[in-house]
Amino acid sequence: MSCDSRIVMGVIGNDIHVVANKIIARGLQEAGFNVCNLGAGCQPRELVAAAIEHAAHAVVISTLGGEGEPWCVSIREDLNTAGAGEVVLYVGGNLGVGQCVAADVEERFLKLGFDRAYHQPASLDILINDLQLDLQ
Repeated sequence: MSCDSRIVMGVIGNDIHVVANKIIARGLQEAGFNVCNLGAGCQPRELVAAAIEHAAHAVVISTLGGEGEPWCVSIREDLNTAGAGEVVLYVGGNLGVGQCVAADVEERFLKLGFDRAYHQPASLDILINDLQLDLQ
């Protein structure tokens, strides 16, 4: 993995779960990615602006409260409008409220324009491996 792969990441919306965010950022950095971590409570426009500012190759959005979907509805469209439609877009964490079938909730995010979606992923290695594949 080239260390010039730039990733913007943050916890979407009103979600303030920052511990996993810091663990993910550190794991990505240790895997060789250049990470701009916006932390918790990110508005969609902040993620898009940071992707443009840092010429990001990927945007990684997390949500643990299960209520991230409404915040993510226009992210792909906003990236396209800003001229960053080629940015790889990921979302992960607890993507739904209550008992959810992972494939169903992940499919909803894919339909919103995300390249990959992970509902309650088992390991950070999944994210790292997919990023390495998608950013080749």
